[in-house]
Amino acid sequence: MGLKAIEVFVPGAYPQHTYVARKAEGLEEMLRDSVSTPGQIVSLSGPSKSGKTVLVERVVGRDLLIPVSGATLRSADDVWERVLDWMDVPNSTSRSRTVGATIGGEATAKGGVEVKFLAKAEAGGTAKAEVNGEVGSEAVTQRRGLQQVVHEIGGSDFVVLIDDFHYMGRDVQIEVAKTLKEAVRLGVKILTAAVAHRGDDVVRANPELRGRVRAIDLRYWNRDELRLIADTGFTVLNAEVDPETIDRFTEESAGSPQFMQLLCLQACFVLDIREHTLLKKSAEADEGLQAKIFEQTSASTDFRSLVDVLDAGPRIRGTERKTYKFHDGTEGDVYRVVLKAIAAPPPRLSFPYQELLNRTEQVCSGEFPVGSSVTGTCLHMTKLAEEKFPDERAVDWDEQKQVFDIPDPYLPFYLRWSGRLRES
Repeated sequence: MGLKAIEVFVPGAYPQHTYVARKAEGLEEMLRDSVSTPGQIVSLSGPSKSGKTVLVERVVGRDLLIPVSGATLRSADDVWERVLDWMDVPNSTSRSRTVGATIGGEATAKGGVEVKFLAKAEAGGTAKAEVNGEVGSEAVTQRRGLQQVVHEIGGSDFVVLIDDFHYMGRDVQIEVAKTLKEAVRLGVKILTAAVAHRGDDVVRANPELRGRVRAIDLRYWNRDELRLIADTGFTVLNAEVDPETIDRFTEESAGSPQFMQLLCLQACFVLDIREHTLLKKSAEADEGLQAKIFEQTSASTDFRSLVDVLDAGPRIRGTERKTYKFHDGTEGDVYRVVLKAIAAPPPRLSFPYQELLNRTEQVCSGEFPVGSSVTGTCLHMTKLAEEKFPDERAVDWDEQKQVFDIPDPYLPFYLRWSGRLRES
């Protein structure tokens, strides 16, 4: 059997056959030099799903990368616990030693033979037990956090990647930033990753890190770069898809290479390009087939429950919310307005205040909500998403920078193609 489409277009993992190096950016060389510089934290930032992790895997190597999710961290100690988990270091280790003890009437060999005693050993201490007049001991050692990590990988090629650094609470960021400073000083390679407008969170958390953080900023992928993913993958499969369809994919992917991978894979299913064939296969997708590809893609990334919560908004107290009319003949309150603004063309994943305000004007056929109402809605949506779906981090309103970020590109796509926003 030939190479399969699911091996070529890989939305959620390292794309071995369709990795595209953006040579004009020089990102691989820049990241390689930065990671190898002693005493320096590397801060990688860019739009959500813009290929940050894939870039790191390419440069560092998957076997040398120790990933830690910022969303799981509640304290600075958690960082090193996750690293030690990855290393498969036990929570505690014990070593028992006895000299000349007899058990059941038989003498044990002397020196270095481990014997399990009934007495409990306290953490970090020594337990002693008397067995037929002889003395045995059991020493229990607990994990030692950063100190142990430094001992294991300090000065090595291993790299600790703290992904989604911006998902940590500000207090946690401050504590983590302090311990990262100490880690790099002791030879541990540290790399953080965050969305574009939160890329300086490390320095904001600890201003003493200024001059010790190397910032590398990724941007959205342009259409030519995204097209290379499709061209490379379909060539590997010995297939050809019409240029107009590929153009639609580059538009709908919102600058995300991961989303481009998903659309190309779904196209393989719809157009029956499931594996490499000796005879070249040409396929053309008219508007109907394109819509089928998009609709099936939205069905595989169902955000129904989340959108229901965001659309409803917080519980109403007192006066009913104002209703606005839309160009498609439907109507809704300010929460529906913001969702429609997110779904409006061109596809985006990050919305500065003014752009979001412009979009709300465009989707309304008459009166539109004022700026304070829009920003208040973004704030409430973020709180609702955190409360109802704490593990998803679906939307993120940065009050300081006035930016509404959609971490998952599938969410605005779902809003466009699922038909959910046409419902009452």
